[in-house]
Amino acid sequence: MASPLSAATDERPDLARTARPPSPWLRGERLHLREFCANDLGDLMRMHADPRLRAHLLDDQPLDRGITALQFLVNISHFYRAREGLGIWHASSAQVGAGAARFVGWFNLMPLPSRGEDAVELGSRLVPEAWGGALAMEGGELLLDHAVDRLDLTRVWATCDPANRSARACLAALGFSERGEDDYDGRLGLYAAIEADHWRAWRRLSRRERLRAARTRRQRDGQPGDEESCA
Repeated sequence: MASPLSAATDERPDLARTARPPSPWLRGERLHLREFCANDLGDLMRMHADPRLRAHLLDDQPLDRGITALQFLVNISHFYRAREGLGIWHASSAQVGAGAARFVGWFNLMPLPSRGEDAVELGSRLVPEAWGGALAMEGGELLLDHAVDRLDLTRVWATCDPANRSARACLAALGFSERGEDDYDGRLGLYAAIEADHWRAWRRLSRRERLRAARTRRQRDGQPGDEESCA
């Protein structure tokens, strides 16, 4: 995804006014997305302090450091207003009964200038405890629907570490086609894309059918994958 510092601004909003977590703006069966707020500083730093997560990042900004994480919250609070419909969003497990919602990471739709002026990239970062539980699939589905139905995008991009088999398998299960490797923020990244028309047809299939079709296609093309991590 695009660098979380790419939305930099010289203005500093009153973070005290944005400390209270806002209501989710997008809800799935097991996942809620909302804007980040000042109260999320600790979760943001803890997530990026985990070497298991950072090993797969193409743009490893030091968000485990307080000043960098705070600047991220300042920047993204402005970005939400400057680019309505795009952003990096706090992701939590859907609250069940009296249980508290649990922070699981973030999902994003952010500009991808390397692929064109209007190019947008879908991405996610999940805490390791949330890996392998189909949350990446659900978040991707929610944001692809948002990108196609609300933002009227004709194409959505995605990138990942070429060695990240789980990420590549999940992108394939979401209907993305790999478009080759190229520079990404100084590292080699794998680029993939999905056209809006393809997503409209692909989402009519059940998740099981999509996983099966993606597995068959990847085996045919000799590509590595880990579809079980998406189920």
